[in-house]
Amino acid sequence: MSQIRLDLNLIEIFCCVYEHRNFSKAAQQRKVSQPTISGHVKNLEDYVGLKLFDRLPKCVVPTRAGEVLYRHGRLILNEKEAAVHQLNKLRNCIEGPLVICSSTTPGEYLLPQIIASFHANHPAVAVELRISDSDLTCHEVLSGQAELGVVGAKMNAVGLDFSHFASDQMVLVVPNNDEWRMVKSITLEALTKKPFLTRETGSGSRQVFETAIGGRLKEFNIVACLGSTNAIKEALRANLGVSVLSLLSVRTEIETGAFKIINIEGINPIKHELFTVTNRNLTLSPIAEAFLSVLGQAEDVHSGNGRPTGQGCRVASRLSAF
Repeated sequence: MSQIRLDLNLIEIFCCVYEHRNFSKAAQQRKVSQPTISGHVKNLEDYVGLKLFDRLPKCVVPTRAGEVLYRHGRLILNEKEAAVHQLNKLRNCIEGPLVICSSTTPGEYLLPQIIASFHANHPAVAVELRISDSDLTCHEVLSGQAELGVVGAKMNAVGLDFSHFASDQMVLVVPNNDEWRMVKSITLEALTKKPFLTRETGSGSRQVFETAIGGRLKEFNIVACLGSTNAIKEALRANLGVSVLSLLSVRTEIETGAFKIINIEGINPIKHELFTVTNRNLTLSPIAEAFLSVLGQAEDVHSGNGRPTGQGCRVASRLSAF
């Protein structure tokens, strides 16, 4: 191994392919052609004298050698990024890329407005927002693939720091049709019998609701488990069932009368806290610190005290009637 000289650019390309499990996606991210990516990986394999990926029809799978190289290569790249961040901090440079990973609710219904505000003050920053669920968001931050995360629930993961930045509320949402038009409340027992739509297991909003009802979701008549809030809203429009969703995510449909909110008897208002998540082992870039500062002004998306502040003020004022 002492004869191997690992070029930093080759390590960056290798890690990109590893993380995407796909040459084409890695090429898109690196803004080069797929043959160029394939050629660089082949050169790297020739360098180390070991096969790094097994090629399958639609993806690549790392070999054991690939796993070893990625583990060390990602550490090298993290150290490189930390060095650049520290140097940029010395010259107070707020420019370049910022990768943020977010769960669905803040990613689709809150962050776009905040990113627009941030971009107005820092036009030299290119923000990439990846939307998944809370579990995958934490994984991306922990692995160093995203510098910042925004989630709807704290996950049990060593090495992550969570900071509260906003509050929302989970509500029972139903189609505003003949079945529900005159209904104002429902017991939890009766709700378990209704066709119910839920998010996937890694969703923070699902975790919050399950906790609020004492883990009784397994008793519900779940007719569909959907991977996004928008998918659930489309299923609601199709009268497939009812669901418990973030108030932030359905404000437009409530205002237009497409959906309505039903109280669940005996269940206290379900607060849905939103958190930023960072990797405590990595130094934040000046860009990330500047973005966190903007997030800090967006507290209380929908607070119970009626005194929302910052970016969340406009949202909460529209929701206060409900």
